[in-house]
Amino acid sequence: MTNRGKALPFAHSRGNTGYLFICGLLIISTLFFLSGIASAAPEPVGTGQYFPQFVFADTLSRDERAYLGISAGKKFSIRNIRAAVIIMEMFNTYCTICPRDVPVMNGIASLIEKDPKLRAKIKVISIAIGNTPAEITSYKKTHGARYPILSDPKFALHRLLGDPRVPYTVIINKNKIAYTHHGVIDSSESLLDLAVRYLDRD
Repeated sequence: MTNRGKALPFAHSRGNTGYLFICGLLIISTLFFLSGIASAAPEPVGTGQYFPQFVFADTLSRDERAYLGISAGKKFSIRNIRAAVIIMEMFNTYCTICPRDVPVMNGIASLIEKDPKLRAKIKVISIAIGNTPAEITSYKKTHGARYPILSDPKFALHRLLGDPRVPYTVIINKNKIAYTHHGVIDSSESLLDLAVRYLDRD
C-alpha cells in the first residue's frame, strides 16, 4: 500500500477552494468599503478658510450670553458672537490631557478682561465634542473653567473641521480660521499675543 503522506492544508479540496474564494471576496469587499470611508472623510479645514457654519443650542448661563453677546433662548453660530477675534479650544471631557488647557484658557480670558482695549474685541470659548450639557457642567466644576463651553454632542462640528485630535485650538478672525494648533497650549501670553496680531490686521 502506497503511503501518500498527509495532504497539505487546503490542497486539492473543492470545499477549501470555495472557502478561499469567499475569504478573498470578503477581503476585497472590506478594502473597497474602507477606501470609500477614506474618500468620504472631510478634508481638514485649513487657515484662510471660513469657519464652518454650525448652529449651537443655547445652553449658556445669563453671564455667558452677555459675555458673547448672544440673545437668550436662541440658537446661534460662531458668527453671532460679538468679537473680532475668537480663541476657540475643542476638547472632550474624558480626554486625559485636555484639562491642562483649562488654566491656560482661564489665563487668556483674565488677561483680556484686564485690558479695556481687548475686552470687547477678543472672546474665549471652548467646544466639548461628544459631550452633554451635564457633562460640561461637571467638567467646569471639577477643573474650574471660567469661560463659556459650548456643546457639539454628535461630533457634527468636529467632522466639519476634519476630525482633528483634541485638544485642538483655533483662532478665528473675521469668521476665517487664522491659526490652528494640535495639543496642549504652551502659555496664555503667547497665544493671546498671537490673537492680538490678527486683531491688528483688521
